[in-house]
Amino acid sequence: MSVAIRNALVVTKRGEERLDIKIAQGVIAEMGTSVGPADSELDGTNCHVLPGFVDLHAHLREPGKEDSETIETGSRAGARGGYTALVAMPNTNPAQDSVPVIEFVRLQGERAGLLEVVPSGCITVGRAGTALSPMAELARAGVQIFTDDGSGVQDPALMRRAMEYSRELGITLAQHCEVSSLTVGAVMNECSCSSDLGVPGWPALAEELMVHRDIELAKLTGARVHFLHLSTAGSVHLVRQAKALGLPITAEVTPHHLGVEMHVDPSDLSQSRIHQQVENGISVRMAVLFDLLARDGELQQLHEEVSA
Repeated sequence: MSVAIRNALVVTKRGEERLDIKIAQGVIAEMGTSVGPADSELDGTNCHVLPGFVDLHAHLREPGKEDSETIETGSRAGARGGYTALVAMPNTNPAQDSVPVIEFVRLQGERAGLLEVVPSGCITVGRAGTALSPMAELARAGVQIFTDDGSGVQDPALMRRAMEYSRELGITLAQHCEVSSLTVGAVMNECSCSSDLGVPGWPALAEELMVHRDIELAKLTGARVHFLHLSTAGSVHLVRQAKALGLPITAEVTPHHLGVEMHVDPSDLSQSRIHQQVENGISVRMAVLFDLLARDGELQQLHEEVSA
C-alpha cells in the first residue's frame, strides 16, 4: 500500500518547500517536486507536512496515578497529535529513581506501540530534594535527562553536586524553577489582581532566583541544563544572556503561558489557575525565542484538581 501527498507545504531543514511525498509500507520512500504514482493520492495544497514532534515534557502518570493518565492513553493522544516520541516526567508513584521503574515505563511504552516513550530519571531520590538518585546507574540504563519536575531542587549545594556528576556522565539536568519558600499558599500570579482579591500571589522572583542560581552553577560546572516551563520576562532575559555567553543552557515555554493572559474572573477562580504564574501577554510571548515548546500535560491535571 502506498500513498502520495501532492503539492504540500513541507517543513524541512531548508525551510518551507512545496513538495510531493510518497509513503510506501508506512515509510517515506520518495520526496521531491514530483514523485511517482501511488495506490492512493492526497491533495496537500492547503496542508503542512512536518517531521514528527517530540514532547519533552509529558506527564503520563504511570505508575501510580492511572486514574489520571496511563502510558497507553498518553501515547494515543500524542500519536493523534503528530508526536513520535514523549519524554515521561518522573513524578510518578513510585518515582522514576530506580532502574526497575525506568524499565517498567519503557516497557509500557513498547507495549502501547504507538510512539517512543523515553523515561526521564529523578535528580533526587523520590524527588524529595535531600539525596541524589543513583544517576550513574540510571544513565547506564539509558536515561539521558534527569529532573525532579513538579519540584525544584532547593538545596544549591545538592544541585551543584548533581551538575558535577551530570557533566561527567554526559547527561542533561532539567530544572523546575521555583523557590518553594516564596510560593507557599500561592494560587495566582502576584499582581494587583491578587491584592484586590486578597489571595496569596506567586512572585516572578520565585522562578527567576532559581534560573539565576542554576545558570551560575552551570557556568561553574560546565553542566548542560534545561529550564522547564519558564513563564516570566525576567527568566527570558537571564536565559538569553546565558546563551550569549555560550553556556549549554536550553529552555522551554508551554502553550498556555504563551496564549493565556492575566484576566481573572473573581466569581470563578477555579478556571484561572495553572502551575506557575501567567504574566501579561508581552512578557510571556517573549519566550517564543526559546529552544523548545512543551505541552506539559500538567494543565489538565491541575484543572481537574482545582475543579474537584
